[in-house]
Amino acid sequence: MRSMTSRHHRIPIRETWIIVGLVCSAAALGGLWALDWPLAQVKVAATFGTPAQGRMITGVALAAGDGLVKAVDDGELAFVFDGKTTPSGLPSTLGAFAVVEQQNDLAGVYAHMAAGSVSNYLTVVKRDSILGKVGSSGWSEGPGLLFELFDRKRGDWVNPLLVLPPAPDDKAPVIRSVALSSGDKTYVLGETSSIPQATYRISADIVDPSDAPWTAGPPAPYTIRLSIDGTEIVRRVFDVAVAANGELGFFTQDTSSATGLRTPDGRYLLGERLLARGRSTIELSAEDANGNRRSVSWSVTIR
Repeated sequence: MRSMTSRHHRIPIRETWIIVGLVCSAAALGGLWALDWPLAQVKVAATFGTPAQGRMITGVALAAGDGLVKAVDDGELAFVFDGKTTPSGLPSTLGAFAVVEQQNDLAGVYAHMAAGSVSNYLTVVKRDSILGKVGSSGWSEGPGLLFELFDRKRGDWVNPLLVLPPAPDDKAPVIRSVALSSGDKTYVLGETSSIPQATYRISADIVDPSDAPWTAGPPAPYTIRLSIDGTEIVRRVFDVAVAANGELGFFTQDTSSATGLRTPDGRYLLGERLLARGRSTIELSAEDANGNRRSVSWSVTIR
């Protein structure tokens, strides 16, 4: 069994308190992890922050052809929609879904279940209670389940991978490329060893590989770090997301809007930096929620 330290050794204070509270409440149940997976077989098709059909995933999508959906923790069934008719007559983007209010002000959302399969007779929900069947209702990219966690007190979405057991994954994220752009010029690190002095917009093409039969989009890693000459200048952690003023923002620290998170071609925007004359070493690392990590560095001359 993986230890708490090995998985969450670099998480910010905000999410540390979330995890501490959840694990303490789970201790009475005799398990290390606060929650259980909602499906018997775990194949992650989208991670927290994955772009899909013009929106961003604020949970974890699991691919499954069939199977039962189980409650991840004790709670109370707060809302059920059977996937057939909304009060407004408009379609539900979540399809057939259920909301279970859990401990510590968290609410679990189970979406895209098979229409008509959602349990509506439950009031008190126990861990492993059957909530419905997997499906592909609503705006779903494939059959399975979308599971989300909402912090009702703080009003933000919490990455479920913070409190779920480690997924069966030993593959580190793939760093395809890092590019420096200034004006109409773009330089891909590794393809060039000398660039002019300028202020550059730094972007990276990163994807967390998936063994699922389908994916909602390029799965996002959990952490991205960018260092220049040994100094970390960017640290992005996909821990929480919050909606405010019509915008969805990610990260506890240095919150970034979903629209400003990536370039139109899907690269992660990592900010701007003046690169002065001399020689610099640029290092990028990406890590998933299981702690699988990949780092790549380049040496470049600024003239």
